[in-house]
Amino acid sequence: MFMNKLPNYDDMGINGFGATFRLGRWFLWFLAATAYHLDFVYSLPWVNGFITLVLIALSAGLTADVLGVKSTAGNIVIGAAMAVYPSWTATFFFMFTAPYYGAALLLAVCAVWCTVKRKGKFWFAAGSLLLACSMGIYQAYMPFAASICVIAVMMMSVERENDCIEIVKKAVYYFSQLLSGGILYIIITQFSLIATRQKLSRYRGAGTVQNDFIRRIFSDFFGIVYNNDLELSYNIVTKGMYLFLFLLSGLLLLLFILQFLKEHQYLKIVVIAVLAVAFAVAVNSIYIVIQEVYSLMRYAYVCLLILPVCLLDRYKRNAASKRRIQCALWTEWSAMLVLAAGILSYCHFANAQYLSMYLGYEQASGYYGSVITQIKMLDGYEPGMKTALVGSGQIEDQSLYRNQVMEVFEMSGRDTVLAEAYSIEYFIRYYCGFDTEFVEADLTSKEIIQMPVYPAAGSIKIVEDVVVVKFAE
Repeated sequence: MFMNKLPNYDDMGINGFGATFRLGRWFLWFLAATAYHLDFVYSLPWVNGFITLVLIALSAGLTADVLGVKSTAGNIVIGAAMAVYPSWTATFFFMFTAPYYGAALLLAVCAVWCTVKRKGKFWFAAGSLLLACSMGIYQAYMPFAASICVIAVMMMSVERENDCIEIVKKAVYYFSQLLSGGILYIIITQFSLIATRQKLSRYRGAGTVQNDFIRRIFSDFFGIVYNNDLELSYNIVTKGMYLFLFLLSGLLLLLFILQFLKEHQYLKIVVIAVLAVAFAVAVNSIYIVIQEVYSLMRYAYVCLLILPVCLLDRYKRNAASKRRIQCALWTEWSAMLVLAAGILSYCHFANAQYLSMYLGYEQASGYYGSVITQIKMLDGYEPGMKTALVGSGQIEDQSLYRNQVMEVFEMSGRDTVLAEAYSIEYFIRYYCGFDTEFVEADLTSKEIIQMPVYPAAGSIKIVEDVVVVKFAE
């Protein structure tokens, strides 16, 4: 992916940074406008990809620090999982925005770091501002920040020396920081909309609470084990990994609960149970404010890989006997092998996505190359003539191959058939080298209505000095 320019529907142009204020992405505008004036907005696969990976690596290191993971294996797994998770596979479909989204993730993690690792009003305010800026780039990393906060509190609750009252105070403090960051984001968003005289878009149902969001939170949370509705468990290896991690996390929490039961620390048991429910809610909290969620927005699910690593790390450190320590070590390495299998499977999944994109590029290039050749062979055609594409978004040509060989790897966020992309005009100009002015065809024209659909004879013709190509009725 980083060594080739693989176009996608939103990434068909060579420079740009997408919609900003109307999607509540005011800090994206700030960063991208700065980059624009420095000529840094070009969609450069290797440069953008490398910068994004560095930002993910920094985020992974800070995440491990926030959660207090000491084991080398645990740190490696957290870094690998955060880098190869399918949400980033989908993000790289939009290479022109990838570094900004990497910055959004880092800002979200820095916000949590300020809250968990530092004390005082200054750090609270800094965390709120950083979280607001993260959401001002891309709102979908808020659930990740919330999930990490829940895990941090859970790690406090499983340690003997921590008092329950102190744990509850910390939980309230962390929640207050997340809430204040969200409120600050909303305030700045409203001011930015007023200043730019724009209205907030209802993109994918943004700003609307679903009636059944509670049901979806838990059905999707556990459904990852037996279906691929979330596009995160596409094969038996990844489904098996999640099943193993659910069982392992449940077992470890049960062991901690039994330990506190013996010590008559009943309040801690209640806290752990509440945090387990809060974790599921935090991972899926995106559902509270948006209706149509797709793979790029599900990054918080990587915390399902992080939680058991943290629990194992704590259990191993708290083990009182040699037998328990040995058991914890064997369990840790078993978990690492399962996680390694899942992570390698995600690498396989990512490469399959990029192969599918490459095939789509080659198919679209060949398809429109033939169309361009036929345009230039028209009687009366002259360079500089305007071109109108009719029905290019729903091509009816039965001979157009629709990439069926890659169906098992279908994923939202990219075109299955690139030739039908809404931005195909950019593809024709930038990738096929056909420089023409595209215009809208007069669909009420009797001559155009009577034209057959491509590739039939007469589907490409000159109508009133405009080349018309009719792909669909």
